[in-house]
Amino acid sequence: MKTEYRCDLHVHSSHSNKPTYWALRKFKCPESFTSPRHIYDTAKAAGMDYVAITDHNTITGALEIAHLPGVIIGAELTSYFPEDGCKVHVVALGLRESVFQDLMQLRRNVFELASYLHEKRIAHFLAHPLYAQNDKLSADHIEKLLLLFNTIEVRNGARAKRFNGFTDELLNTLTPERIQRLAEKHGIVPTGPEPWIKGRVGGSDDHGGLFIGRAWTSAQRGETPAGFLDAVFNRETWADGEDGDALTLAHSLYGIAYNFYRERLDGGTNRSTPFVNALLNRMFETSRKMTLRERLRLLVRRNLPEIYEQRGGASFEEVLDREARRVLNDTGFMARISPETRNRKIFAITSYLANRMLYLYSEKLTKLSFSSGIFSIIQSLSTVGLVHLLISPYYLAFHHQHRGKELMRELADRFPLANQGNQREKIALFTDTLDEINGVAITIRRLIATARSRGIELTVITSSPRATGHADGVMNFTSIGDFVLPEYPEIRLHFPPILDVIDFVEREGFTSIHVSTPGTIGLLGLMAARLMDIPAAGTYHTDIPQYVRDLTNDEMLEKAAWNYMIWFYGQLSEVMVPSASTRRQLVEQGLPEEKTRPLPRWVDIDAYTPERRDPHYWKRHGIGEGVKFLYVGRVSREKNLELLADAFIRIVDYGAPAWLIVVGDGPYRAEMEARLAGYPVHFTGYREGEELQRCYASADAFVFPSTTDTFGNVVLEAQASGLPVIVSDEGGPHELMVEGETGLILRHMDEDGLAASLLTLVRDPDLMHTMGRNARAFAEQGASLTGDAYSTILRQPGKAANF
Repeated sequence: MKTEYRCDLHVHSSHSNKPTYWALRKFKCPESFTSPRHIYDTAKAAGMDYVAITDHNTITGALEIAHLPGVIIGAELTSYFPEDGCKVHVVALGLRESVFQDLMQLRRNVFELASYLHEKRIAHFLAHPLYAQNDKLSADHIEKLLLLFNTIEVRNGARAKRFNGFTDELLNTLTPERIQRLAEKHGIVPTGPEPWIKGRVGGSDDHGGLFIGRAWTSAQRGETPAGFLDAVFNRETWADGEDGDALTLAHSLYGIAYNFYRERLDGGTNRSTPFVNALLNRMFETSRKMTLRERLRLLVRRNLPEIYEQRGGASFEEVLDREARRVLNDTGFMARISPETRNRKIFAITSYLANRMLYLYSEKLTKLSFSSGIFSIIQSLSTVGLVHLLISPYYLAFHHQHRGKELMRELADRFPLANQGNQREKIALFTDTLDEINGVAITIRRLIATARSRGIELTVITSSPRATGHADGVMNFTSIGDFVLPEYPEIRLHFPPILDVIDFVEREGFTSIHVSTPGTIGLLGLMAARLMDIPAAGTYHTDIPQYVRDLTNDEMLEKAAWNYMIWFYGQLSEVMVPSASTRRQLVEQGLPEEKTRPLPRWVDIDAYTPERRDPHYWKRHGIGEGVKFLYVGRVSREKNLELLADAFIRIVDYGAPAWLIVVGDGPYRAEMEARLAGYPVHFTGYREGEELQRCYASADAFVFPSTTDTFGNVVLEAQASGLPVIVSDEGGPHELMVEGETGLILRHMDEDGLAASLLTLVRDPDLMHTMGRNARAFAEQGASLTGDAYSTILRQPGKAANF
């Protein structure tokens, strides 16, 4: 005799033909194409003892197979709270046609519906209780539903574990006293005896025919369908099987779309895209078999050299089919995904295609100029939009799997959940720059070390040509390709695998997102935060609009850059800014002032210290006597290094005993070396660690002519090393020193002013040494006052200090 009976109590057939989603209604596409007989056969094959069909507000699908053994006739009824129209779904089981008609009349009022179901002893349950059907669902509604229904779906195969598990925990908090308080609060008499004890059920909530039997309800008794339903009514069941996730929902939507495409639009064949069709058949394991002619045609085209395929001017379908052929011919890729589950296989193939298509058309768009014509630009934008439309089921699914978080937070405040407050904070930091040599990358590397030392879960997400993998706090995703900026060819923006990154964020369960850069990776971080309702903050590191102005001398492009930056950072809940001048600049350009927060950063005064000074250090590098002016940073034009070269040439020609030491590398180095050939200048290339610290401490003064830096870590490092500094009054660096005490500030950064500042220090060694001592004291004081320099990032947004 069996000791356990199973039934997937939540399944939809092709008779669920009045879809909830507007897009499906627009195209007259039903919510399911699965035939009742297919549901029956699949459920039985999955080990179900009984088969239930629960279409939306109809029992015609269930009646179609009612003659088969073990069939349970059910319906998922859309019901309403009469006071505000809030929708809820109630599944009723074991129905006769006359009873179903009564339920259809009563479903307009959830109170009357619940009363009738209980009075008539009809097995029923509240489906996916935390899912808002029309955005009216509140914690008060949930409390009322707990009084009205005694059996709840806690394992929905289309809903994520966070919702299913939360529902189960919520039911565990119910006690006679709590039910009594809720009854008094809402003026509702609880349904049935011991209403604090709830029955639990599960179902796949399958719409696409792919996941029937993924989740189910189990009971210890149920020798007949009636006996099983009696166990449901008497709260003697439990939920079993798998929780849902975003992929389950997305692939159900794809399954619906694919069947709609086959049955309504194409008749099941499309000669123009044979490789796409072959992939779809493999992904969804359709019953339709390819004809011999189709197989031969596919074989011939698959083995033709790729050069045979048309390249320039190819249509969207041709490009998509070419990429589908690439997938099919990539034996390594197909072998890697072979052991995966169906969900993971479909996702891997779809992501592969989507990433390639998005990259190809985005790259084409970046190569267009205004001279190409507005039509070409609009056409390329439309094509990129079309690709996003084709993968929108994933966007929709990820979004829907996070709807209801605010409701859960409110319920967690009202009910003493066992795991409440136990969730650890997990921060994802998105950055476009990590391997480069710049202040942003250095800050992020220090942030990783700080987080690790304090036990904070921080993962830096980036994309580069390296292999996908996690190491040293960094999750790198292999880029699909690179974009080169026309005016700045040495900088490459990596195009990340969009769906893979979003899926990673979902699976890791990050509780907050920090966006460090506004490039392709930063945009993806912002997108993930929006899709999944994750709090997101950002840091404004670089004055990109000024770089655009300096590189292009085009006011329109500078304005476009500002519009983008204000739009991008305006999407974030708060923006960390490194200086007051940067804050003023952003506010003047339109960023709401209340979004800005200070980002206090300082320097490791134990690492950067005058104690590392070596009087013979530069002699070993062939550098003779004279004041040694040091520059550390990226060797590029936007750092104003042309001006520095000209000013230095002037003072040397004037007879000043001085050397210029340039530490770093970049696109301007070769030209700068040529410009300064024959002068007392030494280029060291990139230095780091103790070697860099000795470079600082063994120099005499630091010069930083940049007017575009928002902060300037190097200015702090130099002062901590005991060097006076020369900086501009534009940007953030001048806020990191004391004018006249730790260095000099140029009111107008020009050749005359810079040359005069250099000569001032050369001519007055006592002033230079005094400023150097003051600089070290200033750094020590700042380090003691700043305290936790990274606390503004390593926390949830919304808890920052004021300026």
